[in-house]
Amino acid sequence: MRIDAHTHILSLAENAEFTAEYGREGSLCIYRSLGMLPTHRLPTEEEWEKSGFSRKGFPVIGPQESIRDHPGFDKIVVLAVSPQFLDGEMIGTVDSYGITDVPGPSTPEKCNDYIAAVVRSNPDVFIGFASVNPNYRGPKKAVQELERAVNDLGLTGLKLYPMYQDWSPADPVIAFPVFEKAEELGIPVLVHQAGSTRVDARMEHANPVLLDAAGRHFPDMKLIIAHCGIPWIHEALFMLTKHPNFYTEISYHIATVTREGLYRFLWDAKQFFVPLEKIFFGTDYPGFLYDPVRLSEKLMTVNEEARRMGTPEIPEHELEGIMGDNFARLLGLIPD
Repeated sequence: MRIDAHTHILSLAENAEFTAEYGREGSLCIYRSLGMLPTHRLPTEEEWEKSGFSRKGFPVIGPQESIRDHPGFDKIVVLAVSPQFLDGEMIGTVDSYGITDVPGPSTPEKCNDYIAAVVRSNPDVFIGFASVNPNYRGPKKAVQELERAVNDLGLTGLKLYPMYQDWSPADPVIAFPVFEKAEELGIPVLVHQAGSTRVDARMEHANPVLLDAAGRHFPDMKLIIAHCGIPWIHEALFMLTKHPNFYTEISYHIATVTREGLYRFLWDAKQFFVPLEKIFFGTDYPGFLYDPVRLSEKLMTVNEEARRMGTPEIPEHELEGIMGDNFARLLGLIPD
């Protein structure tokens, strides 16, 4: 089975143009490193357009486009973004163009309704993860929304964004009620516990080590570290070593390394006592340079690097596991 365990969909704000601007800031460093934008000052509108990447930082994507861009994939995980305020505007997953069947004005407060609607549009393909922000209206409201998203809307998991929403996953008052409810509901929790190229992101809340408290207090909760904790790769791997129910997905990270670097990462994971069954493929589609086809090819051909270097190959069944079977087992889609 082939699964992209980390994708986004629809808009990020009621004003769809805000979505493009948001993506521009996050992708600025990428296009500067490629020599496509000036490094000593902010680019002009003309320079953005000339680069060809003016709208590719975080484009608005609907269900049909997501399926189109995932040929050969069996399942696509679509993640809600819960409400937060940025530059005086409330942002989060919205349906700015009326793509879904959710009625009424678009608002990030309906983020989970929109994701549920995407799943309804093609339930054989889409897997929906809800999102709540305990720092928005408090942890009690967040817990109530999580219950609604799972029990009423049928969403499968939870995505959290501590560093973007200015709360610590180690905070027993803010974070623990949400983790407790997720453990009770028996759903996996995917946490953006990694860096970000957004200037507004709070790096002090981002280190994967901050999830250690959740692992100790909620040992039955299935927790997935997004992006393998980049740039704290080793810290993330050690969390997987320590906590039996911790996992990771490699979106973002897989795009930042060469194929040789990806092979070495997988081999290092083994040396860290991390079974590769704890690692899932993901892309962070549709942002930046996260092409699902190219990234899946990078993963499935890493043994060409092993043969070139004369080092041990990664068993094919372990690569297939990362590509989707591992995540499918976590969700009970295939037998353990």
